[in-house]
Amino acid sequence: MGFVRYVQDYYGDWRVAQLLPATAICIVLLSVLFIGVHLFRRSWGQPVATEPVPYKITHDVSKYELGARLYHWGNFLFLTGLAVSGIALFVPGSLRPLRVSWLLAHEIFAGLFGGGLLVHILVATRRGEPRSMWFERRDWKDLRTITANFVGRTREYPRFGKYDPWQKLYHAVLTLLSTVMIVTGFYLFLSAEGFTTFTHEWLRWQRLSHDLVAFGFISVTVSHIYFGLIRVNWANLRAMFTGKVSARYFRLRHSPLRWPIEEVKNDPKP
Repeated sequence: MGFVRYVQDYYGDWRVAQLLPATAICIVLLSVLFIGVHLFRRSWGQPVATEPVPYKITHDVSKYELGARLYHWGNFLFLTGLAVSGIALFVPGSLRPLRVSWLLAHEIFAGLFGGGLLVHILVATRRGEPRSMWFERRDWKDLRTITANFVGRTREYPRFGKYDPWQKLYHAVLTLLSTVMIVTGFYLFLSAEGFTTFTHEWLRWQRLSHDLVAFGFISVTVSHIYFGLIRVNWANLRAMFTGKVSARYFRLRHSPLRWPIEEVKNDPKP
């Protein structure tokens, strides 16, 4: 079974031209496989933080500001539009045509996604929010502990700051994938709209990279949705609407020493 479609160039040489639809489906199914493994392993119960804390938080804690929540749900709409229009372009005729072309719809959603990402970066940088997503030296140790717990080698489980190490890795992966999609998509946009021309070889690699990364992005996003919907993370999902996590959830999962939020630092210590 092949993973790509080949075509002959002007000189008669065979070149990789496009991912096959079956390949794209397999990439997305990797997330389904991961979800199945995780569901099976955690069917015996979710881990509980074993690390002690010096004092307890007694009030609800703000986790997501209004701007972050609006960006999150707006981004979800933009990505859904990108995915649907992208599939329509990837497999022509697979979806019913719109009043506008699927290409134009894809370009509009791409512009909204890129613009929203730029605003998010600027706002987060001004408020010092990126530091909560930066990897600390201890995060590597926590990753090893979480992995050992998952495979049954230890009952220990760490407490986290605002985000756990896997969320930080997820954010880093999305940043990398988004960068590749935006750069390759920009070249394809310039070519499709006739603003400039590129060599067939260059456009071929841009298209291949764009398609491969796009379906990888879909796969990662499916896993993200899964983690947002499982019961243990309902408190985080609720916080995406209300902005806060309860004191009880905070005491179960987080450490006041690792949460870079003033209202946590200023919580009265009993």
